[in-house]
Amino acid sequence: MKSKKTIIVDSTSNGVRLDKFLKEKLNIPFSLLHKELRKKSIKVNNKKKLGSYRVKQDDIVDVFKEFKLIHNNKPLIKIPNILKRKIKSSVVFQSDDFIIINKWAGIPCQRGSKINLSIDDLLQFFNTKDSHPKLVHRLDKDTTGLLIIAKNSNSARYFHKILSNHKIKKTYYAIVEKKPKNREGILNDMLPKNKKNVSAETKYQIIKKLPGEYFLLKLKPQSGRKHQIRQHCFMNGFPILGDKKYYIERNQIKFSNLFLHAGALEFIDMNNKKVKIETELPDHFRKYL
Repeated sequence: MKSKKTIIVDSTSNGVRLDKFLKEKLNIPFSLLHKELRKKSIKVNNKKKLGSYRVKQDDIVDVFKEFKLIHNNKPLIKIPNILKRKIKSSVVFQSDDFIIINKWAGIPCQRGSKINLSIDDLLQFFNTKDSHPKLVHRLDKDTTGLLIIAKNSNSARYFHKILSNHKIKKTYYAIVEKKPKNREGILNDMLPKNKKNVSAETKYQIIKKLPGEYFLLKLKPQSGRKHQIRQHCFMNGFPILGDKKYYIERNQIKFSNLFLHAGALEFIDMNNKKVKIETELPDHFRKYL
């Protein structure tokens, strides 16, 4: 039986050539990639594609072959035992088809040009003979909270579908500086994407006033744009504490953490069962509450 690896294209890879995308994911020579594409060992959305094909966000790339990875003389990543224990202890829910973890701050979901260790690397510790877990969606490096991990390809496809159809309800919590204009409302500023502006909508509600001009908010994104909540809060005059990308002008206080937490998920799973998971706010939130 052929092994199969499924990769779902995220927003950061939108528009990248398929061969370049796979070179990064599989770390094998271009010549071998193009050979396997011709042999249909690699398919996109169940169809044969050329290496010049530009992948799109949410494309499903299936690789029907185990490749011997070439590491270009770079040493294999040595994962500290403390991180092995941390990823395993982060599990808050598990079924036959998926895992939900409570991600901690400071670790990205996937590797990049300047990132050598990620949640994606740590998923190997959930591997079994019949299961090779894969990320369904992502959180920013400094955002904490709930993250869904599919245990198999069928589960990955299912979550891809319900995510695309906005069938997963996500609730975030943030501590912001300055009070929003209204107690609750909808933020619908257009956001930049690929030199264009795209629509986005985030519902918000003030939960609690904190000492100083700080406020705890509950936020529910109705769309899935990159950095949507962070941008919406900044654009509307109540930036999230610790956001070094969208809130450069800081007061005298410096925050080492981003105060954004993915606190709840709600959806219908593959067996038509309702799943609702909530987590407590992390430690760096609680000391301000």
